[in-house]
Amino acid sequence: MKFPQFKYSDHSSKQTVLTSILFLGLTSWAIFWFYTHAMFATTEQPLKAQVREQVLYRFDNTLNQINQRTRKLEQHASLLASLWLDNPPEVALSRWQDALGQTLGWSEGLAGGSIHARWNERQVTYSLHGTDGQVQRRTDELPPVWLQQMPDHLLQNSGKDQFWWSPMHAHADTDEQVITLAKPLLTAEGRVVGLLTLDWRVQTLLAQAGDAEATDGSLVWLTDALDRLQTPTYFDERRDYARALVQRAQQQLPRRVFVTDFEHQPLDYPEHPAELFVAPLDNGLSLTLAVPMADLNAPLTNLKADYRSNLITLGLAIALLTLLGLSQLVPALRGLRVSSLDSLTGLPNRSRLLQDLERDSSVSLVLVNLDRFREVNGLFGDDCGDLILKEVTLRMQSFLSSDENRGGRLYRVQGDEFAIALPRRRPEMVQAQLEQILNFIRQTPIHWQNHEIGLSATVSAAVPWHEVPREHSLYIHAREAMREAREKGLHCRVYDGSEPLEQSFEYNQKWAGKLRDALDSEGLVAWFQPILNNTTGRIDKYECLVRMLGDNGEIISPGKFLDVAGKLRLDGHITRVMVDKCMTRFADSPLQFSINLSYTDLQSEELTHFILQRLDETGVGPRVIFELLESASIENYDQVRAFVNEVKKRGCRIAIDDFGTGYSNFEHLLQLQVDIIKIDGSLIRNLDKDANSRRVTRGIVGLARSMKIETVAEFVHSREVQMEVLRLGISFSQGELISMPQPEPTVEVSSELTRLSYSGRSRARTLEQA
Repeated sequence: MKFPQFKYSDHSSKQTVLTSILFLGLTSWAIFWFYTHAMFATTEQPLKAQVREQVLYRFDNTLNQINQRTRKLEQHASLLASLWLDNPPEVALSRWQDALGQTLGWSEGLAGGSIHARWNERQVTYSLHGTDGQVQRRTDELPPVWLQQMPDHLLQNSGKDQFWWSPMHAHADTDEQVITLAKPLLTAEGRVVGLLTLDWRVQTLLAQAGDAEATDGSLVWLTDALDRLQTPTYFDERRDYARALVQRAQQQLPRRVFVTDFEHQPLDYPEHPAELFVAPLDNGLSLTLAVPMADLNAPLTNLKADYRSNLITLGLAIALLTLLGLSQLVPALRGLRVSSLDSLTGLPNRSRLLQDLERDSSVSLVLVNLDRFREVNGLFGDDCGDLILKEVTLRMQSFLSSDENRGGRLYRVQGDEFAIALPRRRPEMVQAQLEQILNFIRQTPIHWQNHEIGLSATVSAAVPWHEVPREHSLYIHAREAMREAREKGLHCRVYDGSEPLEQSFEYNQKWAGKLRDALDSEGLVAWFQPILNNTTGRIDKYECLVRMLGDNGEIISPGKFLDVAGKLRLDGHITRVMVDKCMTRFADSPLQFSINLSYTDLQSEELTHFILQRLDETGVGPRVIFELLESASIENYDQVRAFVNEVKKRGCRIAIDDFGTGYSNFEHLLQLQVDIIKIDGSLIRNLDKDANSRRVTRGIVGLARSMKIETVAEFVHSREVQMEVLRLGISFSQGELISMPQPEPTVEVSSELTRLSYSGRSRARTLEQA
């Protein structure tokens, strides 16, 4: 294909433009080479690394100091336990009091200690606290709340050096916040006869944790096993943002029980960006340090001032050269024919593409559409989206620079869609080119403000290899190939004109007949997909899904007939069948179940009346969840709210299905009384590999938690994805890992699934500690 070129007024003006551009390019290159050389010479990156090393050193040193103090307290607890056990009762109390008094005096921060001798009642018999140093005999009728949280296995399998640290609680005598070290008292035969405890003030811990504050704006706090936290009281400028920053960090960080090793991650908080450092302590707490990005970048201020002076000098030089070049370019540009170019990338746009195809349509036309660009652009902003579009442009230009692809031309058609016109080749060769384009786009992620963003795309092509009717344009066929690739979940699709993309008329006729027969002969059945409760590790609810029975008894998935049902307005009939069958099936069952409803269903007064009637007849309301399709466009919220109010009177709950696929979902949450959010599978399926999916999902979970809404992860297909679901705190899991839809509800849960739940992981951790 020979593309049209720009035309100038005469040969001399062409020469002037070329000479001026060449002169400006060479000069700019030389100047920016000097600037780049100066940047590398000042070693900005090593300086940043040095600042972070200093922060990590302070953090690690503080961790070690607190852990050393913890081990010393455990040693003293062992000595005090020996004093009590190795002496007669009349001597033990006096010696224990003296030793404990010395321990309280030696160890700053200890609030007191206790002996629980009447162990069967778990009551405190003797206690000593740091205010007066006197032993008090206690007669509490009930054991303290924190002691009730101590695991039984500690006493059943207690070893010589067995210890347990309690969560944070109020001291019984002083009401100050403490954590308690518990040491079982063992006879020589290994029998538990009591418990010795030492109380450590949390304020003392916070004062020691403050050593980790490497900068003036740093914040520290402690979190216990119940995710309760304690922060120091700040009296400087940090008090203005400390509370909000800590709350945002706690929403982002994993729960304390999942923090088993050091973690370092950026805080997603635009108002006060920071870096988080988290590590568990030996006393059952975790230490978190938040260092503002402004503090980390402070040492670079002087370096940037040097850069600024260099840039001013370079800017003046470039401005002078630009004025000189423009004085030569302006006369020539007056004769330049106006071109249709994209302002962001400088590429020809859709109008130029259609003009070029009118002149010559004997090319292979490729369309490239970026995956999830709208979501990334909405999450990180327009500047990030512009950077992605420019980077994709550079990568596709690199693809066109190779010898085998030379001669092609790149266009930006619209938004996140590009087009490439290539010399005509056989369809199988074009298929290989599409794979090459995908590899160029996916080769490396881009980085935006400490975030790594992976790139992917869907690619289609139209190749006029066979005879194509004149009334069909190449661009239309490429668009149809793109649509089919999107619908079928393909990354590449080539259309060569040998046959229609889809025999839509015959296809629709075939399935319309099958659907009507199924409705007339009860050929629609309900299948049930179990949903795992991530808290209990049990199956306690199911999603009801429609299936069709084929002529030979085979099961037909809804993807074959639901689209046709919508076109023929038969989807309401399918919903009526599902409501009737499912409510009848679960009428005598304690299990919860969900039924999908579309906005079209709710517009039908006859259907909504039937649903309410069946709820009253069967009495299953408290176990029914109605899933409203998120992708549906709701225009009349009053009508929907009226239905929601009626079913909620009968105990039903409302879920938003496919949450995260569009922009109407947040309005659904505001307008409807939503109880459950089902997070779309497009976010969940790559949760263990895609950082963007994790960020978006974390935001959805945080929003749901703030609104007291439960969450369900759809398309959980692997153990790795389920682990990420647990880390994000999602309430329920649904997908291939748990079970595919079955003709009957099953309540059996494999031991592997039980382990992949919060309760299962907690039991496993308890056994490991024992």
